[in-house]
Amino acid sequence: MQWQSNPYFIPILISALISLINALVVAQRRGVTGSLPLLGMLLALSGWCFAYAFELASAQLEWQVFWVKVEYIGIVSIPTLYLLFTLEYARHKKVFENKRIYLVWIFSIVTILLAWTSDSHQLLWKEATQKDGGGFSLLALERGPAFFVWIFYSYVSFLIGSIVLIRRSLVSPPELKLQSYILVFGAGISFAGNIIYLAGLSPIPDLDITPITLIISMIVYSVGLLRFGILDIMPIAGETILESLEDVVIVLDEFNTITFINQAFDYYINNDAKTFIGKPVSDLPIWDALSKLIASQTMTRGEVMMNIEGREPVYFHVHISTVHWKTHRLGKAVVLEDISERRRAERKSFGVSDDSLLSGDSIPIIIVLRAQDEKIVEVNRSFILSLGYERKDAVGKSPLQIGLWGAYERGEFFQVFRSSGSVKNHLFPLTNIRQEKNYYWISAHRIEMQDNNYIVVMANLKAE
Repeated sequence: MQWQSNPYFIPILISALISLINALVVAQRRGVTGSLPLLGMLLALSGWCFAYAFELASAQLEWQVFWVKVEYIGIVSIPTLYLLFTLEYARHKKVFENKRIYLVWIFSIVTILLAWTSDSHQLLWKEATQKDGGGFSLLALERGPAFFVWIFYSYVSFLIGSIVLIRRSLVSPPELKLQSYILVFGAGISFAGNIIYLAGLSPIPDLDITPITLIISMIVYSVGLLRFGILDIMPIAGETILESLEDVVIVLDEFNTITFINQAFDYYINNDAKTFIGKPVSDLPIWDALSKLIASQTMTRGEVMMNIEGREPVYFHVHISTVHWKTHRLGKAVVLEDISERRRAERKSFGVSDDSLLSGDSIPIIIVLRAQDEKIVEVNRSFILSLGYERKDAVGKSPLQIGLWGAYERGEFFQVFRSSGSVKNHLFPLTNIRQEKNYYWISAHRIEMQDNNYIVVMANLKAE
């Protein structure tokens, strides 16, 4: 094998090394969705560039043809891997469920076989010759019909993959939009270089400038990986963790569009929760109950009820937090904890009827008083969330002591209770920890547990 001096050998080698370094970075994140096809694509790029560098450095025609055949292993893998990566990155899981998507590898495998057997059929290239590139020999190939079939497939793959990424970016927070744009831009540079080469517009005829443009592409990918957190921030890095949670997790962007929802919600809707991604949060069947909490700029916790056809109502404790990445506000994360079993146990222990529990649009406040001294012995979460008192500050004290009601309201309540043995939908004011007084529909009845008498008080906020 004879070698020749070629000024493009070093730039192509640099491109191969940068791609290999990027592949090593991605290899550290192999457990992340989309990382394997991206890793494969970067290794294919590196292999292509290494083989092309040796093609340029080879002086003999037979060795240049040999290195072209080696190049095709990387060349034909890149569009397929790019397409698979974009589909995984954009969360199109249904595409991979029946495995048919992997049939796209047929195009790549057949083209590799055609490249290594081209002398017998001439479908990929008809003739291979050498041309003077200005002091060095360049390989010139007369393309065959299979080559143009392959080019059509590779460009269609790039176009579909890019559309998938762009569509994903339209419903993504700012940082995730930038990730998608970086991926499309990086791939687009190389494909643009390939179009220039095939159209005969290269400044040096028969010099494939595609691997040279890969230098720019690899720099773009390096910036994306190391500076803008590709594979590090939602939706990729956190998805595995969020999908494993039993609680429902919904991530909204700044426009209240659903950018992520985990599979835990499937149970409550008897359908694939992923169908809501990209849609406004108002499309959720639980929206009516969530709307006030999500719209609020101050409320971060609450309780909501979701009615499911043919099943008992489901009660959720809701926690809403703002999602940040670095200095940017990306949107909101809504966590729904199913507390239905707790509510049913509470209903059974306190003697609360189904009708009473479901009479309002929200979970009623429940307070259990010891009849002999009016001391609070138990409160539910709605008491804490609605009135602001901590359980430790309320239990062991009377409503009068903590300021829940005044002496007049206390007297009125017990006058009604003692006269009829219960209270049914009476309008009473209750004062929260901020000294704000609101009117509630109060119901109360006496229960006996372990030889002690208790008064169960339920309060539903009066509608405005």
